[in-house]
Amino acid sequence: MHEGSGPADTPEAALTYGTGPVRDPSVTYQPDVVIVEDGPRAIRSASSDGLTWTLDGKARGAQDVRPGKVLYATSRAVGRVQKVRRAHGDVVATLGPVEFTEVFRDAHLTLDQDIDDGALHYLEIPDLPGAVTVPADAPANVATEAGKGVAKDAARDVPTTARTIGRTSVRAAHSGRVGTVVARGPDRLAAAAGDTLPPARSSSVTADLGEWKAEPYRSPGAFGLKFNHKAAGGLKVFVDFSLKTEKLHIRSDVRISGGRVADGATFAVEGIKSAAISIAAGAANGVIDNSKIRAEVPVQMTLPIAGTPFAFSISWKFSVATALGGNNTTVTASGEWGLDGAIGMVNGAIVTPKLSVIKSIMDSITGISVGVSGIATAVEFKVQFGVGVPAAFAGPYAKLVMDFGVTNGSALGAPLTRCVGATLDGKVGGGVGVSVSAVAMAALKKVLPTMKFELQQESLTPFVHRQQTLPDVPLCKS
Repeated sequence: MHEGSGPADTPEAALTYGTGPVRDPSVTYQPDVVIVEDGPRAIRSASSDGLTWTLDGKARGAQDVRPGKVLYATSRAVGRVQKVRRAHGDVVATLGPVEFTEVFRDAHLTLDQDIDDGALHYLEIPDLPGAVTVPADAPANVATEAGKGVAKDAARDVPTTARTIGRTSVRAAHSGRVGTVVARGPDRLAAAAGDTLPPARSSSVTADLGEWKAEPYRSPGAFGLKFNHKAAGGLKVFVDFSLKTEKLHIRSDVRISGGRVADGATFAVEGIKSAAISIAAGAANGVIDNSKIRAEVPVQMTLPIAGTPFAFSISWKFSVATALGGNNTTVTASGEWGLDGAIGMVNGAIVTPKLSVIKSIMDSITGISVGVSGIATAVEFKVQFGVGVPAAFAGPYAKLVMDFGVTNGSALGAPLTRCVGATLDGKVGGGVGVSVSAVAMAALKKVLPTMKFELQQESLTPFVHRQQTLPDVPLCKS
């Protein structure tokens, strides 16, 4: 009897587990890579955190799996082996992150094709390490913080690290506050015994994140993320972020030679035409209802790339902080901005889009409050092409980070004037390697205490920063 059960004998096997390694004269693997033949057919199951893989013990190469080696079974089962055991004739291996160049010594990754959004499937990783955290130093009076510009503070609660092309940066996006983060909600240090990775599915999946829920979605010509606070304890929050696309297209030209990424790499995402957001928040009990969260959504969009050993993956992160002052406070806002140009890297340099206003968020801010109120949120959209484990994919990637904040003045000031404000920040990142947050890496190290893996810090390139307060009078600027 084998441990667990999975889609290994069903058509969705490659969607869930990825494709097998390719034997090609143009691809040279590193000497310590152990290749397990038969691709997804050799996978019995994977744990719900995507770190422990049960392999058919009779598959060619399975008996060579040892701690310290790099296992390559499928594009989603690639990593440094932390521990191995045998069970009912099968091989059970727990994997840690591995750099792209620790797998490939020589390779040339070229891709120039449209991505069929209808072919993408949703892969849930129920116990994704580090999925949910909250800052431990959240201020006691967040309503006061709103008055000081909470709208400035969203994406910086999502520090990210990665190996970048050509150089290493020591700067990463962060809040500017000194503090720690604490695990929250359903985040577990390790998957419970018997929990397995669910099969990929064509319909969307809603992730339960404690008091919050998140749902990545796709529709013809759009990719998006909805997240909301459950209507409990007096706080209601709903955010819908979407990217409108026309023929989403990937251009990749990455050469690896002698275990190093050659200069001048290209990985660019084209066809994103606009970004839009809709925000609605309300608090029955004012300040005491406020909440703050940072999440790496444990649902990825995935697609095997035919004829290659790689998988295409779209992943999401978000952070949100409410600063609602006064009982029965509400804040709503929405906006849309045009994006002209690719995101990612071209010839080793980060490329960013030009931004234009389609619908001004300033014109939409409304709500009721006896005190200054606001909400800040950030969303990260990342596209990657590579191999690894779900928590730490490795390969060329491009990411777009959008940071929004709105404030609504007190109704008590309405006889004089009602002040509204908004901020918008946009950044782009790109590189070749493992791109995960510092929080997720810390969670992985708790799960895998023997893991030896260090990330370099990533630099995000800003392409827009706008901040506005209306009306333009001293009272609203004080």
